[in-house]
Amino acid sequence: MSPLASTASLICRQATAADFDAVQQLLELYQYELSDIWPQDLDAQARYGYDLSRHRQAQRFFAHVVLQDGQFAGCALVAPAIVTRTQGCWMEQFFVLKRYRRSGVGRALARHVFAAHPGPWEVGQMTANRAAQAFWRQVIGEFSAGRHTEQVVTEGWWQGVVQRFDGLTA
Repeated sequence: MSPLASTASLICRQATAADFDAVQQLLELYQYELSDIWPQDLDAQARYGYDLSRHRQAQRFFAHVVLQDGQFAGCALVAPAIVTRTQGCWMEQFFVLKRYRRSGVGRALARHVFAAHPGPWEVGQMTANRAAQAFWRQVIGEFSAGRHTEQVVTEGWWQGVVQRFDGLTA
């Protein structure tokens, strides 16, 4: 795995134990932002909540962060492939704060995550999230040199658009 990707004041890296409070908060913001297309209820503490216990172990599930000028700008969660494949990785969650979008931060984080986990990938987006679909088509197209496929999943526990590609090999 690539432990650290950095350009000037942009740092992409696997999350450390000290990062998980920030990752948890970033996921709250992400879930709120998507609340119009991802129906969820708040818990008794008015949080969406996201169980990161598997990601803290960093064995089959991983968390990555991106920092701009020392400030958290986004995060990504990686899980074993589960939607269209049985091997490889699934981009479980991916979020960049609005302030940092269209500045290359998301592209840098995505490239870092793909390089950190070589092999087959699947990256999904909710059908209604057109902006995410455009982002991933461009980023995956660049990363895979156009060698990717896309399918629409309409059955099962997860439904939406999925891009599949084979990333770098270990």
